[in-house]
Amino acid sequence: MTPYERLMAEAIPTGRFGDPVSEDRPRQPLMTTQEQQAARRAVLSDAQSGWRLPDVASQRKRQRSAQVAAEKSRAREQARPRHLRIVPDPSNTEAA
Repeated sequence: MTPYERLMAEAIPTGRFGDPVSEDRPRQPLMTTQEQQAARRAVLSDAQSGWRLPDVASQRKRQRSAQVAAEKSRAREQARPRHLRIVPDPSNTEAA
């Protein structure tokens, strides 16, 4: 059997990459009980209880930095690019 034939004879990878496929592994996802779901929801609500939106000062700072960035962007667009130079007309014979 050639290497190509061996490759084509292999099963399509399932994402377990190298682990042997066990027959005792359930094919369907395990169902959780209502008690387990309630416990997970309790942990989630406890984790979210201390969370709060950023304070007013940090929001003002974020808005101000966005305004400054917009002003700099506008100034850059209006300014002449620094990498360009005005070159005299090469057909002008009076240019020095």
